[in-house]
Amino acid sequence: MQLPYSDELEIQYLSRLFDNTSECYKFFWFQAIVTKVLEGKTVLMYEELIDEMIADAWYMVTEYHLNLGPRDTLERVVHDIQKISGMKSSEKKSVVIEYLNHCQEPEINRQKRTLTRNVPYRLQAPFIHQLKGKSWDVSESELARRINQEHRLIYYFNALNGMQTTIRIQEDWCQYI
Repeated sequence: MQLPYSDELEIQYLSRLFDNTSECYKFFWFQAIVTKVLEGKTVLMYEELIDEMIADAWYMVTEYHLNLGPRDTLERVVHDIQKISGMKSSEKKSVVIEYLNHCQEPEINRQKRTLTRNVPYRLQAPFIHQLKGKSWDVSESELARRINQEHRLIYYFNALNGMQTTIRIQEDWCQYI
């Protein structure tokens, strides 16, 4: 993939973000970040990114029955939301997001939390040279602390707080996006 050149950013790592993808989380997480940055946001909450991911996957999963991966939680949560809500496959993205903003279903909230377990950390792996193999197998807070010590990443973690955790997109990356 040929990406636009940048003097300031390590673009060669950006093209490697999706090297290891047995599930589609990374694609949807990155797309959600791009969408929010294009809206002018630089501090993003896990919950708004997860809701964006679900809304982006909605039509392709409900209408075309696209399989997102062998054990894909994103696909499962879309199906569960459709069963619970009764929303049609052609529902507007804004309606899906509005539903998610007010959804109090424990199972849906559990699945949304599952979507934040790995991808916010693993997405930037190509940029992170200090974490290899088993060094990824630590608590979320320790992983965020280690990642925040790295340089020139797309984003860094603010205070961890479940679905209210926020990430801060770096200004250079906002301009590139």
